[in-house]
Amino acid sequence: MKKKFGRRPDRNNRPERTGDRPQHPPKAKPFNKDRHFDKKRHHDKLRHERMRGEANRGAARAEGAAEGEEGAPNLETRWLGGFEAVAKALTKTPYDCREMWIEHELVHPNIGQLIKQAKDLDLQVRYMSRPELDRAVKGGKHGGIAIRASFDPAATFSEWVQGLDADRKKGLVVVVLDQIQDPHNLGAITRSALQLHARCVVIPERRSAPVTQAVIQASAGAALKIPVHRVVNIAQTLDLCKKNGFWVYGADASGKDAWDCVINTPCVLVIGSEGYGMRPLVRASCDELMRVPQSEHGVGSLNASCAATALLYEIARQNRKPKPA
Repeated sequence: MKKKFGRRPDRNNRPERTGDRPQHPPKAKPFNKDRHFDKKRHHDKLRHERMRGEANRGAARAEGAAEGEEGAPNLETRWLGGFEAVAKALTKTPYDCREMWIEHELVHPNIGQLIKQAKDLDLQVRYMSRPELDRAVKGGKHGGIAIRASFDPAATFSEWVQGLDADRKKGLVVVVLDQIQDPHNLGAITRSALQLHARCVVIPERRSAPVTQAVIQASAGAALKIPVHRVVNIAQTLDLCKKNGFWVYGADASGKDAWDCVINTPCVLVIGSEGYGMRPLVRASCDELMRVPQSEHGVGSLNASCAATALLYEIARQNRKPKPA
């Protein structure tokens, strides 16, 4: 016979039995048909509101396209985190917003205004946990709020260039990035391009950092305000720009000092990758190469974003300088 573990209860110290029987567990609540269908009607109402919001946004895009604005045939969605990014998305591109997530019990002075803007646009506002927000923005900073917005990864840059008239080309500057792979560099260049009067930024579809949450944070929200076009072939894009009257200037260490160059507009400034610079076909497509003059006791070359900022400043300086009579 197997020995049982543990002490046997002392039968002499048993509690006295009472006549009260132990209470049964509470019964389950009966099915409330009215409450069930009220909840179903509420979900149906939310679904119809989302559908109506999508229809309104589609009609607004169609109206904008009819007025000559650029279309967005290949839309994708991305998450934008942080109060500044969410506020700019709701203000600048309201019809591209899809839904907004807010952390439970979030306290912020601007949260009420953002919720009101989202509900006015028929956006779904959901209260989520912090880990879910972290997964949505892929580890980026969000401050307890994020919004999902659509964007066009392959915007029609060629149609925009071909549709420019002579007046719109005056003083126009386009920044082309040849395989910039660091998102912080892309964000910094985008911020400098916006501050120094560039019209847009062009990046290749492959071997380039896409516009992600890290890029938006590094640009302080500038990546949401300046158009970032993605093209298939950089060399062909530069040839298209040259056919439409653009001057193409490339940043290269073997070029001419920037302040000795006469920079004509409209122009395209090409910045090469961090390690290898411009590719041979891209370099051959440039009308002139220029560089930022540096000290002889320096450490090689400037960072891509630093060089882009210096050259954009020189372009802006020459554009503001009065032309000789």
